[in-house]
Amino acid sequence: MSLDDQRRDQLISERILESMRDGVVTIDLTGRIITFNSAAGRILQKSPAEVVGKSFGEIFLTEESFDDFNEVVFKAVYEAETTHTTELALIVDDNKVNLFVSSSFLMIEDDKGEDERYGVVVVFSDITEERKRRKIKRLFGEYIDPRIVDRILARGEVDQTSRRECMTISFVDMRDFTGWSERLPPDWLIDLLNRFLAAMAQPIAGAGGITDKYIGDAVMACWGPPFTDAETQAVDACTAALGQIAALQGLRRDLAEAGFSTPERINAVVGVATGEVIAGDVGPEASRNYTVIGNAVNLAARLQEAAKFLGHPIIVSQETARRASETFVFRELERIVPRGSHSAESVYALLGRADEVADDVREAAALHEKGLEAMYARDWTGAARLFAECLARDPDDASAALQAKRVAYYADCPPPADWDGVWREPGLVASAAAPK
Repeated sequence: MSLDDQRRDQLISERILESMRDGVVTIDLTGRIITFNSAAGRILQKSPAEVVGKSFGEIFLTEESFDDFNEVVFKAVYEAETTHTTELALIVDDNKVNLFVSSSFLMIEDDKGEDERYGVVVVFSDITEERKRRKIKRLFGEYIDPRIVDRILARGEVDQTSRRECMTISFVDMRDFTGWSERLPPDWLIDLLNRFLAAMAQPIAGAGGITDKYIGDAVMACWGPPFTDAETQAVDACTAALGQIAALQGLRRDLAEAGFSTPERINAVVGVATGEVIAGDVGPEASRNYTVIGNAVNLAARLQEAAKFLGHPIIVSQETARRASETFVFRELERIVPRGSHSAESVYALLGRADEVADDVREAAALHEKGLEAMYARDWTGAARLFAECLARDPDDASAALQAKRVAYYADCPPPADWDGVWREPGLVASAAAPK
């Protein structure tokens, strides 16, 4: 091979080395660094021009933060027949960098065609982002929208997931699951449950939420930092709730095609609440998962139960309704005192998107709310008349029927002068969303 050919091959090798995304370092038998490509300089924050030709010990052994990296290099010397690979973390310029490192003894063919020990070659990749993505998937489950992962990484919040935050929580639950469990054989019941949970989880992901956990036939989900913008979390959760109810139609059709009897009886209820929670990864080190705890979680669960009695499939808290009022139409149902609070607040039915709710539905909601206003003002006669009008419009209006019974009770047994509008009397249906 001519000198020109050798020079050309050397230039090609150098170009390839410089274009690599992986760091490449070679060290000869005297410990001198002979190769240190640009990627190595970028990852380790060292200038190749200042490193090449210097002693490896002079550059790396004096810095304690490189101890794990040095150990991989030395293993290639001590165990020359083996390639050593490992993942390790370094602190480089006060930043944590995760590396996948491979080291081996570098052999070069001599003039006689025999392999000769030349030194050590170390190849390493920066897997910091990959490690962060793995952590997110471990904390938040196997399925998470890649856009959410990118958002968390961009904000640098992957290591800050334990926090006190205002978030929006939802619970969705299958109606009459006990009845289905008594009617179906075990394999059919599990198939039904899996189909239902899959149908309920999809709208959560579609609205940017996190499926926190499955609890029997219920799904708990959450919205808010660091997953979604704080300003849109209530709207996102309401969007998912409407999507879950809408998904029942397709689920019923699929169940009918699969041979299930009376699939039209499949139904669901949703509770949504916005408030302060403590969010973080909880559990033993080997099985830790992200979750949220707090009064908003408890309230969302209570609202989901209340939906079974109040005649509406989606019930939301006062704060959720306030935050989403420009996008959706809500109907006030009653007042409660949530656990951990000393003051009453209203709960609402989610009726639909503002541009999709019919005028007669809006009128019925306004009439019901006027009935509540009259009741809170202790105008029992006026409240009874308004709730009767609601029932004349819709005899199946469960909330109006419930309030009409309460008004009739109050007409005979008025509440105390400092009454806050919360039903606390025995003998009728108690305030469905109140703490037990």
